[in-house]
Amino acid sequence: MKRLLYLATLSMVTLLLFAPAASAQEEMTVSIQDFFFEPDQLTVAPGTTVTWVNDGEEPHTSTADDGMWDSGTLQPGESYSFTFDEPGDYSYFCEIHPDMTATVTVSEGGGMTTPSPAATMSASMSPSASASASMPAKLAETGGISLPLVAAVALLGGGIVAMIAMRRAS
Repeated sequence: MKRLLYLATLSMVTLLLFAPAASAQEEMTVSIQDFFFEPDQLTVAPGTTVTWVNDGEEPHTSTADDGMWDSGTLQPGESYSFTFDEPGDYSYFCEIHPDMTATVTVSEGGGMTTPSPAATMSASMSPSASASASMPAKLAETGGISLPLVAAVALLGGGIVAMIAMRRAS
């Protein structure tokens, strides 16, 4: 009986550690290519940090239309992060290549969707810059089943099978 209690406790602790938290997304990545942003329209939840990574072969910037943030020149492999705290539509461009434009929409729903055409700049945000060639690009969220959830379900199922096996053995 002690083993069963130990196994159940261990299973629950592992489940709590590896199950995904039910919270707003916290990070999104925009790939800067030659000569476009991917995705060019991004919708995120308030508090989300967007990281632009220069995956192209030319230098680029991520610069808000109203100057609210400016990454400065990002050489290939470098990145810049900015946290969006307030809902709204935020248009930006590359200062080096002004035809490169994109939009971040901050809404309570979050997720990747097409933003509204109006772009208003009324939010206060807190920037944090990072120029690091070692930061890997993060793929956009696809909405698929998360690996931690699959692992948690497998662990729980394994715990149930182990409990049944222990009962039959005793």
